[in-house]
Amino acid sequence: MSGIDQAIGSIRERRDRINGNDAAATAASQAQNALAEIRSGVERYVRVRVAHGLLKRYMDLYREQNQGPVLKMASALFSRLTLGSFAGLLTDFDDSDNSVLQGIKPNGKTVPVEGMSSGTRDVLFLALRLASLHHQLAASEPIPFILDDILVNLDDQRAAVTLKVLAELSEKTQVLFFTHHDHLRQLAESVIAPDVLRVHILNRTA
Repeated sequence: MSGIDQAIGSIRERRDRINGNDAAATAASQAQNALAEIRSGVERYVRVRVAHGLLKRYMDLYREQNQGPVLKMASALFSRLTLGSFAGLLTDFDDSDNSVLQGIKPNGKTVPVEGMSSGTRDVLFLALRLASLHHQLAASEPIPFILDDILVNLDDQRAAVTLKVLAELSEKTQVLFFTHHDHLRQLAESVIAPDVLRVHILNRTA
């Protein structure tokens, strides 16, 4: 019996070794397949990321090269009126693919309109309005441009630059600026040539 038992034990041992080898081979095969899938997935991810980066770069370049004349002029005016705190404007798309307007900082950072101060938003609106007016004047008869106390949210430096811009605009069309702040009149007299500026003080009693 001992011989038979030994034979059975030997057979079982060989069987276990065979089964173990099969399991190892199966595991190795599965590992190789998993590794191949991972490599394939990584390659696809890299291709997609590179393609996305290139597409965004070309879209940005296209927008820069194909901005309309109004936005280009508004961008230059916005930079000037903010004393260089913004380098200009650009149009972009939000998460819903809607076109949105943003300011560009000198370091390249973008700021949405809602992230600007009230004074900066006033300057932005004026820059867009002035750019539209310049574009309109290039193709039609001039009409008076009337403004009523648009500088109340600006400091004197920005207000002075804005008054200079309005004086330049007066070379193309009549600019009527109304204000009840006497210091703005004084500021205008200090930055605009006397032969350009005409001050009319209205009778408060009347």
